[in-house]
Amino acid sequence: MLRASTDTIHSRSADAAGGGFSAEVTRGEQTRRALSLILLLVAFCGCAENLRPADPLPSGAPPSENTLSGAAVFAENCAVCHTLPILSSMFEQNRGRSPGFVYDAITEGNMRRMGASLDTASRRAVAEFFTGVSFDSAAGQRDFRVSPGCSAEHSRFDWDDLAYPSWGRSPINHRSIPASEGFPRSEIDRLSVDWVIAFPEASQLRSHPTAAGGALFVGSHNGSVYALDQATGCTRWHFKAATEVRSAVTIDLVRAPDSGSPSASSPASAPAPVVARAIFADRAANLYALDATTGALLWKQKVDAHVNAAITGSITAFEGMLFVPISSNDDINAMDPSQPCCTHSGAVVAVDASSGEILWTTRTVTEPAQITGRTKIGTTVWGPSGASVWNTPTLDVDRRLLFVGSGNNHSVPATAMSDSVLALQIDTGKVAWTYQSIAGDAWNAACIYGVGVSCPDPEGPDTDFGATTILGEIDGRKRLFAGQKSGWLHSLDPETGALAWKARVAIGGAEAGIRYGMALRDEVLYVSSTHQADGGADEPRVQPGLVAISARNGSILWQADGKALCAGDADCDGAVTAPPLAMNEIVFAAGLDGVLFALDRRSGERLWSFDTAQDFTTLRGKTTRGGGIAGTAGPMFANGRLFVSSGYGQALRPGNALIAFSLE
Repeated sequence: MLRASTDTIHSRSADAAGGGFSAEVTRGEQTRRALSLILLLVAFCGCAENLRPADPLPSGAPPSENTLSGAAVFAENCAVCHTLPILSSMFEQNRGRSPGFVYDAITEGNMRRMGASLDTASRRAVAEFFTGVSFDSAAGQRDFRVSPGCSAEHSRFDWDDLAYPSWGRSPINHRSIPASEGFPRSEIDRLSVDWVIAFPEASQLRSHPTAAGGALFVGSHNGSVYALDQATGCTRWHFKAATEVRSAVTIDLVRAPDSGSPSASSPASAPAPVVARAIFADRAANLYALDATTGALLWKQKVDAHVNAAITGSITAFEGMLFVPISSNDDINAMDPSQPCCTHSGAVVAVDASSGEILWTTRTVTEPAQITGRTKIGTTVWGPSGASVWNTPTLDVDRRLLFVGSGNNHSVPATAMSDSVLALQIDTGKVAWTYQSIAGDAWNAACIYGVGVSCPDPEGPDTDFGATTILGEIDGRKRLFAGQKSGWLHSLDPETGALAWKARVAIGGAEAGIRYGMALRDEVLYVSSTHQADGGADEPRVQPGLVAISARNGSILWQADGKALCAGDADCDGAVTAPPLAMNEIVFAAGLDGVLFALDRRSGERLWSFDTAQDFTTLRGKTTRGGGIAGTAGPMFANGRLFVSSGYGQALRPGNALIAFSLE
């Protein structure tokens, strides 16, 4: 399972052998070479600026004493991965950030495995090296503000307003707006930028915005979570999580029952008290519940203690329960040939919404990981593992079933619930049925990024069910729709998991196919997809872009391929991976290059486009720039505004702009 889109990486992957480290050498030799390379860069390549603060230190501020030791810590612990093409771009993206961002990542975040053996001084040193900024400098001081604080008028929450309270708007994940809302086709040309914010220390925006109570809720790259006023963008509250928040913020609203007889303080006409919880998770598998009105922490729960556990999908709330998808960093850590791979497996965890108590956990790999062998350099190999869940659970409340898609195994042996759609009983977590489309898929990041020592043998195709499933209804019969990185769209009976039909949408593969999400409206599925870069001559009729497919039988109704979307614009590439958003007359799609499109929902005609990869002035009066739009953060609509997150540094399309659009 790989969540990075790497359109430009294939052409550079060969560089890993020449500029990185041989998979045949020992860890000590890798360290020696990395340190030598760093020192050579400093001495001969004019790169000494990389080892000092990016901005001049203020008068009287002492320079950092950690610079050279930071280079050594990096060489010993980080270089084996961060000199590979997929991660080497992180240097440029981190320049000038507060070192606290990197310190969080190696202390509590997705790099915590590497940081576990480092003392505080070493963590601080490598954080300064990576960012080029001293903790003691003005640039090293963290500022989490994104906009001015709200006035009393714009601070009030109206909990009768649940415009878009979760990733898919409801537990069936249609990503569709009621007919009475949205933008009419005739007025789309009037759509313009209303306001823009930039997040602190961010180069990618992976948290899908949600909306309730008149507020916009969103997480960010450094773990900051915000409630913003939808109309003005002012800040109602801010909360700092331990590390990056990729999940959407799910609003779980509970209206308390009548407490008894009316009183002077609580007359009969008064509305029932409301408990509004803001639910989200971070990359370190921590689940949080905040008071959605104040931002105060209600509880925090570690839902998976494994050092490589992660949460990248979003949480579904239902009847006082929270359903949490568990993903993993195990596959990425396999790029380090000295790291034993792999021991973590995906899961779904049910949590009590009021207390944070774990109610049940269902693993996608039921067998415990054991040592299965050694690599050619002697590193132990463990298995089975993987089958991560990195999509948002979908619910069938009538059948009391929960549906998720799983990814590939990370090591052999491959197991029965990888590359599968799973149905779990809501109340117990018991597996009701499974649908596995591809068996024997064991794969990790070592297979593609120049350090193949830990790549499973045989190597699988890496064709996760990454996109969130959708529960629909056709002629009174429910159907479950699941998109896969193989490029196939599957329609299943939610009762049994039996296949009703399947349709090929794209040439799939490890970094292609249907990856992050779809939309459903009026028995039409709107599916974003991309081709594998090195697809062969077996070219399907449907090209990458956005495809409208009949939910009845899988037939193609229309397609807006890359050429149609770009309409001759040389700077546009037409690759669409982010989940679309359907309105009554319009469907919105967003490109990896940062272009936002409005298409006629019935014909696919391009009606309007806007390039978000440009400079904007933020609500703080500063300049920021958008970038690629990808991952699970698609367009979102609430109360007359369209909200779009622009910036995807993981695919070398960094940016940092949350943009609010409205009709002029």
